[in-house]
Formats: sequence, structure tokens, C-alpha cells
Amino acid sequence: MKLFLQSEAAECGLASLAMVASHHGLGQDLGDLRRRFPISLKGAKLSSLISHAGAMGFSARPLKLELEHLGQLSLPCILHWDLNHFVVLKKVGARSCVVLDPAIGERRLSLAEMSSHFTGVALELTPNADFKPQKQAPRLSLGSLTGKVSGLKRSLLQILAVAVVLEAFAVVAPLFNQLVVDEVLSSGDFELLGVLILGFGLLLLIQTALFLGRSWMVVLLSQTLSLQWQSNVFAHLIRLPTSFFEKRHLGDITSRFGAVNAIQRSLTTAAIEAVLDGLMALIALAMMLLYSVPLTAIVLGAVAAYGALRWAAYRPFRDASAERLVIAAKENTHFLETLRAITPLKLYGREDERRARWQNLIVDVQNRDVRTAKMSMAFQTANTLIFGLENLAVLWLGARTILQGQQSHAVSLTVGMLFAFVSYKSQFTSRVGKLIDYGVELKMLSLHGERLADIVLEAPEQDEVPHSELDHLAPSLELRNVSFRYAEGEPWILKHASFKVEAGENVAVTGPSGAGKTTLLKILLGLLPPTEGEVLYGGVPVRHLGVRNFRRQIGTVMQEDALLTGSLADNISFFDTHPDMDRVEQCAAQAQLHEDIRRMPMGYQTLVGDLGSGLSGGQKQRLLLARALYKKPRVLALDEATSHLDIANERAVTAALAQMKLTRLVIAHRPETIAGAQRVVQVRDGQVLELARQVSNGPADSTAAP
Repeated sequence: MKLFLQSEAAECGLASLAMVASHHGLGQDLGDLRRRFPISLKGAKLSSLISHAGAMGFSARPLKLELEHLGQLSLPCILHWDLNHFVVLKKVGARSCVVLDPAIGERRLSLAEMSSHFTGVALELTPNADFKPQKQAPRLSLGSLTGKVSGLKRSLLQILAVAVVLEAFAVVAPLFNQLVVDEVLSSGDFELLGVLILGFGLLLLIQTALFLGRSWMVVLLSQTLSLQWQSNVFAHLIRLPTSFFEKRHLGDITSRFGAVNAIQRSLTTAAIEAVLDGLMALIALAMMLLYSVPLTAIVLGAVAAYGALRWAAYRPFRDASAERLVIAAKENTHFLETLRAITPLKLYGREDERRARWQNLIVDVQNRDVRTAKMSMAFQTANTLIFGLENLAVLWLGARTILQGQQSHAVSLTVGMLFAFVSYKSQFTSRVGKLIDYGVELKMLSLHGERLADIVLEAPEQDEVPHSELDHLAPSLELRNVSFRYAEGEPWILKHASFKVEAGENVAVTGPSGAGKTTLLKILLGLLPPTEGEVLYGGVPVRHLGVRNFRRQIGTVMQEDALLTGSLADNISFFDTHPDMDRVEQCAAQAQLHEDIRRMPMGYQTLVGDLGSGLSGGQKQRLLLARALYKKPRVLALDEATSHLDIANERAVTAALAQMKLTRLVIAHRPETIAGAQRVVQVRDGQVLELARQVSNGPADSTAAP
């Protein structure tokens, strides 16, 4: 059964399904299941898992049972855990159970620990008559993981050519030992000794120069590939839909992105070394066979024993490494969240609790490090023991053969030949050992590949329309028969909703918290695709115009908007490469922020950032509004954008916006903000209802219409 660790915060149920399915021979990748059965941040209910299992060809049987009856379950099965989680029960013993936790990995828990987590609900899955086992199709490739890289083949061939020449010197070196022992020492030929020393000294200088050249070429190639691959992955990452980031933790995304470096090293520098090690191992093996077949057989037996040991330990080593990556990502997420929430932590006095939780995560990471370190120590110990015994056996048999040859005057092996054989043997065992380790590393690469695949195989926002200007279209927005829900089986947020904002109108959107106002705005902005229906701009479906072209027409201030590290001018211009400072000041004045900035010692060069800005809540909102105005939008979409402003500032901002003749869509709760709108609509029960209309000579009668 394959261990699947969840990528999204709430997909433990899907990961558990994938694990049980793999046990029965269904090679469904977690990414495939995620696309087939999308879930929201609210997670999946047991009824949803039963439905998904049925679609995969399983008969699902939910059970309510006591802890002592776990041994009667058909394993593996899914357990409900901690009231908000799902895990897979793999094995039940007399005193403990083995559980595969999608959030952590494999765990062995005592019955007392099981009792504190298990809620008493289990789900057995049995293949039905329609079930067909299938192998998972290979989906990962170097190109899909890292994108196109120019000049890779040529650079690798150049490095390989230099390296082959270097390895040729390594082949010749043992012959020097043989010549010195058999020719110089036996005959006392000082002149030959001098020639050999000079010749091999010259070869040493050439070898050193080539080594430096190869090392420099490898450094340049590594830097180039790292830059290109990381750029390709980052470019893909920022093109992903916002839902991808909303369902994942920041530390986990950072950890997955970092897998690029591990892949780059394994597929470039390590790959070249592996090719050379394989070539040199074959040459060394051929030379060993020329010297002595029995001695070579001893060496081959030791290498085979080491390879079998490494291969047998691959799976536990891989699982431990996977768990370590997941837990380290959680620790990183916890650390970053702590820094961002430092103010409420201090106000609520939760520093110690937060520190204790961080320490627990660090201990979990270190426990995995200790586990992998123990395995590495076992490999090193086994390596030392196996090849130490092999070396003793070679020396014993080699010396015995030399002595027997001297006694019988039938010399098949000389002292110099034994010296040369030992040199070739050392090269062979070293190279084959590294080759075996690289084979394990290459298999381990699938771990990093699967983590990186969560980013690179995710479909980006669909926007195939080329760049074009939309100035010829009236800046109106329309929602036409739109329905939306976050996942199948969840309640509808919007159901056949329709409404239109005419060009130049100022429309306020109201409704109780959680009714779907922000969701409505995200659908209008193209951040969320509607489940049904479509969004129109200027009477044309946005999918025909292109999302990026459409968004260039709109300035936005969202509730979750953040400042980026830089100056006030940088943030207002949103880091425009050639900012127009006159426009920066104009937009700040329209947002009623210019005078506040002038009073600051550094003015528009005052530094702000994600964690701290020195700005009040109202100043930050006005800064975000100035940023929205800087792009010269035709439509302004505001989500509680003035909620922190005092009444006087809000009136001044509203008056400045009214003079700009923009189409405005404003989500608001404050009566003052709603009163400034020409029309008011309410989101209620999945519908967008018009509540009132205001005209210049006074309010009209209230009407309600879909």
C-alpha cells in the first residue's frame, strides 16, 4: 500500500481513499482524485467519501464500533480521527496499531493513544463487481517538472568529454604502482624511476588543470540550470488560480518549490558522475578480470551484498524522508504564521503556547532526522564491514597465490600486479558503491518529483486570448444565470443569480456575513470560475475577452489585500518599472492620503512591508485604494475598502471617486457607504436581489427583483 501525504489542508479523506485504492491495485494518483473529486477548505464528509468510493468501483460500508473491535475490520480501512480528520488503519496488533496518517505519515500507536484519537466511526472499502485494477500511468517527466531548458545537452556533453579524459588518467595510475614495484624495485633502476616520476608528474599537472576546468563548468551549468528551472516553475506557480493557494499552507508551497534544487542536482551533476562511475566501473572490472578471476569474484560478491542491502532499505528510508519533508513544511508554516500574528499573540498572551507547539514540531522534525541518520549509520557500518571483509579476503587470497607461485616457480600473480589489482579494486568498489547510491537517490527523486508535481501539473488559469485593448467596450459588468459552489455535494453559494452594473453606475452590494458577497465579487473578477452561467463585460463574455485583458480594466481593493516590502511609492505604483511620480501623488490625493504622506519624514520613500508598515488601518486602506486608482481603471471593485475610515475621510474619498465617472461595485455594511450608492443589491439565499434605487431628486420606491 502506497503512502499518500496530503497537499491541501483539507484533503485527508481523498488521500485515505487513494491509499486504500492502491492496496487493491487501483493506481489513482492523489492529483487525479483531486481533479476528479474537488473539495473545499471545509473538507469532505463521510457521505462524500462513500460517494467517491462508489465512483472508483468500491462498495463502502460505514461502521460504528468500539476500540476493542478494531481487529474485526477488513483492513486496510478508513478511520474517523480527532473529529476532523481521516486516516487509514493498516494493521491491528495485540497492544498497538499501525496507522497511515495523510498529514504525518506512518505511525505506530498504543491502544491508549488510539482511544484518544479514534471517534468510533470506520469505513470499510471492498472492490465491487465492476472494479478493475489498473496501474498508474507514468505522468512525470523532466520536461513537465521543470519546463524547457536551452543548451542543456551541449553543456552536458562538454563536461562529459572533459570528465572522460580525466578518468583516463585514473585508469593509468595503478600501472605506475605496478611498474615501480615490479620493474624499479626488483632491478634497482634509478634512471627508470626518474623517467616514471617525471612522466606521471606531467600527467598529474594536466589532470589537475582538467579537474579545475571541469569543476568550473559544472558550477556554471548548475547555476544556469537552477536559474532556468526555478524561473520556469515560479512562472507557472504565479499563473495558478487563487484557489490553489487558498487550500495550501505557505510553508508547504515553499517546501515543494524547493524540490527544484534537489531535482536539478540529481539530474545534472550527479547524473554526469553516475555515467562516469558506470564507465570507470566497467573498465576497472575488465582490468581486474585480466589480473585474477577468483579475486574479482570476491569483490563482486561484496558489491552484490551491499546493493541488496541498500535496495531492501529503500522503502523505509523513502517514507521517513517523505514524513520529514511534510513535518518540516508544517514547522515552516507555523513559524511564518507566528511572525505574522505576533500582535494578537501578545495581546492574548499566547506566546508560550505558540512556542510549545513550535518546539513539538521541531522535535518531530528532529525525530525523523534521527530515524534517517540511524539508517545512514547502518548503511555506513554495513559498507565498512562488507568491504573490510572483502579487502581481507582479497589480500589473503592474493598473498597466498603469490606465495604458491613463488614456491612452484609458476608465477600467475606478482606483488606489483597485486598492488595494481587492489588499486583497480578500490576504484571499482568506490564507483559501484556510488552508482548504487545514485540509483537509490534517483528512486528517491520520485519523492521530490511528486511534491513538485503538485505545482507544475496543476492547470494554470485558462487565458488563451492574446493581449488586446477593451476601450471600445462600455465598462459594464453582468452576472448572467450564475450558479456556484465550492465542491460537489456542498450547498450552493449562488443559484441562477443574475444582475448587471451599468457603465458609470455606483452599486452597493449588501447582505449578511457569509451570504456570498465576496464570492460574488471573486466570480465577477475571474478569480473563481462559475459552476454554471457566465460573466460579461461590456456585453461580451469574459472568456472571449481574456481574463488578463479584462482585469486590466478593473481596479480592486479586497479584504485580504496586503502591502509588499518597499516604499509607499512602490506600493502605490505596484512596483511599476517606470513609475509616474506625478500620478502616484495624484492617486494618493484622490485617496485622501497625500497630506498624511507629506507629514512623514521620508515622504513617499517611507518603507512599508508585509509584517509592519507603521500605517493605521485607515491609512493602509487608502494606500490600497490609491494603488487601485494608479492603474487607470474603468471599473472599481471595493470589498469593505473604507470600513476603517472615519466618516469625514470616507465622504471625501466618495466625492473624489464620484468625480472620476468610474463604474463602481462596492461591498459594504456601513449605512454611510450604502447611502452613497445609486443602487443597492442584496445577496440572500443564493440570489442577488435589488433593494432600492436612488435618483438625484430623492429616493424611489423600494423594489425587489431577481
